[in-house]
Parts: sequence; C-alpha cells; structure tokens
Amino acid sequence: MVRCGSATQAAARLGINHTTVYRRISALEERLGKSLFERANNGWVITPIGERIADFAEAMSENAHSIERHILADSHELTGLLRVTASAHCADRLLMPALQKFILRYPEINLEVIDTAVEVDLASREADVALRGTDDPPPNLVGKRIAQIAYAIYGTPALKEQVEAANPDSENIPCITWVGDGHTLPAWVKKSFPNTQRIYRATSAAVMTAMVREGIGIAQLACVLGDPDNTLQRVNAKHVEQGTALWVLSHVDLRTTARVRIFRDFLVEELENHKDLIEGRMG
Repeated sequence: MVRCGSATQAAARLGINHTTVYRRISALEERLGKSLFERANNGWVITPIGERIADFAEAMSENAHSIERHILADSHELTGLLRVTASAHCADRLLMPALQKFILRYPEINLEVIDTAVEVDLASREADVALRGTDDPPPNLVGKRIAQIAYAIYGTPALKEQVEAANPDSENIPCITWVGDGHTLPAWVKKSFPNTQRIYRATSAAVMTAMVREGIGIAQLACVLGDPDNTLQRVNAKHVEQGTALWVLSHVDLRTTARVRIFRDFLVEELENHKDLIEGRMG
C-alpha cells in the first residue's frame, strides 16, 4: 500500500485480491497492537508508526534484492530468465521486432515481457532491463539514451480534413485524452482546441489508438505509434507536447551479468536504427 498508494494497486502488484491485502494489514496491526493506517476522506493515510515500519521494510527488501543481484552478477552464462519492461507504444513498434531477433540468436535465454503504464522497480528485480521514457534516470540505474520521443496529433484522413477545415475555437472538435479525474485537459487540447466540448478518454495507448482509427476523435500519440499506421495521418495543431528521452536501463548491480549486458547492448543497437521514427522524422 505504501509503494502503490492503494490496496487495489498493491493487490494487482502482488497478484492477490485486495481483501487479502486488508486482512494481512489487519493481522499485522493486531499482532503489533498498533494502527498502521487510518481511514481519511481521500483514502487511507499511513500512521507515524506505520511510516517507521515501512522504512525498516524497505531497507530489508533492498538488502534481500541486493544479495540476489550480486549473485546474478557473478553468472556469465547466457541462459536463464530475463525480464524486460516497456510502455505500450515502445513494446509494440520497437521492442517486439528486437526480441524476435534476440531470441533467434540466444535461444537459451527465457524472456518475460512486462507491458505496463506503471514503472516497475528494477531494484526489486521486478524487471532486469527497462525501455523507459525519462529525462532523469535514477542514479542506481545505468544504460544508454537512445533518442527524444516525438509526439504528433493524429486522426483518420476524413477527420483530419474535418478538423483542419473547422475553426479551432469550435466546440465540436472531438479530442481523445487519458482517463484522469474527469475534467482536466492536456496542454495540446487547451492550447489547440480550447473550446471543444467533445472529449473522450482512454486508459491505455492501445485503446486510444484504436479509438483514433475508428474516427472517434483525434489524439496526441507517440510518432512511433502513429507514423507507421497507414490508417492515420498527422493533424495540424497549434500545440504539441514534447516527449521525454527514451532510455535502455538496467540496475547498476547487474551491469556485468552476461545476459543483461548482452541484451541491453543488443537492444541499444537495434533501437538506434530507428531514431528517425522515434524522433518523428518519418511522418
């Protein structure tokens, strides 16, 4: 709960039911004779004793994972499990083709691919290598900056023509953005189509892209997703948000682990061949 912010997210991360999370917390509170969380209007709030216990638990977790990473770092075999994580737009267009080539070259390495919108913890070995958008990688991670992720506004050819012929101040320009608190809008909508009342929302890049393909609305997508899609075209807009840099990262303790190092170097080489696509120069 401390790491994830809610019992539901903690349960998803642990692969259990959220009621099990509550039962385990209650059991620990009963054993300690102290309350670890208190119910507030906006959710659960950790108590001071809960914060101290969380600090001890984090230290214990890091020590345990550090032992595991150092054991792995001594292994030079090109076998075993390798966990790779990437966001949806990177996984589909960039990671999958590289994985196919890597598997053919190193068939003894078993791969797990984690496609998630939430950053997984490399220190806890939730993944070994991450393809991640960030401008400030944590100091305990090492890797290579590949390119700057470019974005553009996309729509179907028919919707592109309709939007570009309309007044930007129109209330009827359909825009697709992320599910949030239900009323906030991203900068590209506020600055390009400030008066639109037609707002649709999605929870993932895959769903958003599918909605754009169906002509439901226009959306800001990573160029690595939008440009290769023959059903979509870039829509002229006053403002497009700037993306972060794309990095290939792994934990510093695993930098000498053979399968991690070789995969990281292999992925960097493959991705550098697609810099024009990532940086939006293919559209």
